[in-house]
Amino acid sequence: MLIALVCWGGDSPEPATKPEPATKTDIDVAKRLADLAKEAYKSGRMVRAYLLLVEASKRNPGSSTYRENRNALEATANLLIKAHVESADIAGDIKAAEEEAVNPDPSIVPAERLDSGQPLRYLPHVEASAARHSFNLRGSQTTLFQQVAAAYGVQAAWDAQLTRQDDIRLHIDDVDWPTALEALTAVTHTFVFPISQHAVFFATDSEAKRSELEPVILLTVYLPEAVSEKELIEAANAVRAVLNLRAFGWDSANRTVLIRDRVTKAHAARNLLLGLLVPKGQVALEVQFLTLDTSTTYHYGFSLQTAFQLVNLGHIGSFQQSTPNFGSLATNFFTFGTPGGLLALGITDASLFATYSKSFATTHYDATLIADDRTMVNLHVGQQYPIPQSLFTGASQVAGSIYNPIGQITMEDLGLELKMTPRINGEGEISLDVEAEYKTLGSLVLNTVPSVNQRKFTGTVTLREGQWAVLAGMDEKSTNATRNGLAGLSSIPGINQVLSENTKTSEASDTLVVIKPVITRLPMSPHLSPQYFLGPVRGSRVVL
Repeated sequence: MLIALVCWGGDSPEPATKPEPATKTDIDVAKRLADLAKEAYKSGRMVRAYLLLVEASKRNPGSSTYRENRNALEATANLLIKAHVESADIAGDIKAAEEEAVNPDPSIVPAERLDSGQPLRYLPHVEASAARHSFNLRGSQTTLFQQVAAAYGVQAAWDAQLTRQDDIRLHIDDVDWPTALEALTAVTHTFVFPISQHAVFFATDSEAKRSELEPVILLTVYLPEAVSEKELIEAANAVRAVLNLRAFGWDSANRTVLIRDRVTKAHAARNLLLGLLVPKGQVALEVQFLTLDTSTTYHYGFSLQTAFQLVNLGHIGSFQQSTPNFGSLATNFFTFGTPGGLLALGITDASLFATYSKSFATTHYDATLIADDRTMVNLHVGQQYPIPQSLFTGASQVAGSIYNPIGQITMEDLGLELKMTPRINGEGEISLDVEAEYKTLGSLVLNTVPSVNQRKFTGTVTLREGQWAVLAGMDEKSTNATRNGLAGLSSIPGINQVLSENTKTSEASDTLVVIKPVITRLPMSPHLSPQYFLGPVRGSRVVL
């Protein structure tokens, strides 16, 4: 077992032989490397810790702590290296420590490391002058970069591979810092982004340079309005597929989305995601049904006898039939015939009558529906009626028993069914896509299956918030007439109205549907629009 005793702490007193003094940059780099070595030692990576301490001792030879810790780990590290158990590459750590020593401000990130895999949480804020300037310049791109940036107290840097172009002219009057950058990048075909609070970086506006140099940031987007986990995942997958993002993850439980990509694409993804998931506009639909049912019945005429009873009185004088059958209906008899064969015709009393009845029934339905913008809602007022889809007639003999299979039925929605889709058009106007359907049972019955009468209305109405929309009224009328009377006599026009029994029934049903929409929640704000591209692919030229 190899044991290395390392004491991490501050610098020990300098040795008697004083080495060459280290610069402040070397001291800072050595301190950073020593911190990394401490972390590696705690995690059990002895070789890495040893190599870092070797470099720290070279940078700051006056620190005895670095030397002592290096010596304590030397034997263990050598054995691990010879046995091919462990190895380490610290070139990246040395470079990072050197850059950190040069730029101690964490918001300042060198351009060559912006896409090195370490995403930024935010871009540096450039502290440019708020003054407005006018420019009338002619020269190369680098000359224009320096002169425009210097006017606002900012330093300009640019890509070493930038293709030089001479005789470029920039003429613009009374502009602020962002506007000047827009004009400058437009004439030089470049894009610009900050690398510190006082410096910006210019590069050719191409897809290759965007991927290489544009800063990579990590955005955390909280979406409290996501309706469900399914909606969040579908929106996240759609955004990732459309923008082809490098890294995209989500926490459906906390409704949080993590976006890691170039600045322009990351912000575009956030805006597009919010545009998909922020609350839609909401409309309250007040629906009223006004129904008036009327029924009128007339019953009038003259009730005449249509059936006559003939009675055989027999030979009354010879007492051959002592109890004639007079029937149960006749009250008066008309006799005729000979004494040997006397007949009687039964005659009933006639009646004259006239009756009239009329009834009214009014029904008022009032309902309020809440619907999101461009989302359909349904409202059904009525009842469901079972309509057979298959019937079985007869009996089947199976294993000594008789059974009747159960027929299949569907529940048909009778009455009024409304399907409405509101669309908020702006400035208080609302369009309604309405589909109204009215179903009743018909009079035709086929094999015990009744028919269904159907009336349907489909249309679109546009109105302002708070106005009533009157849909097409649904009217239903029916008239039945019945006449009973003496054959022949009841067919004579005019006379049949008096000398026969007449019954007339009229029924009417009028239904009126009115709708009033009220906006209860406005749609998303226009600043969340996902329209972010200045060009077909690359995005904004000025990344601030």
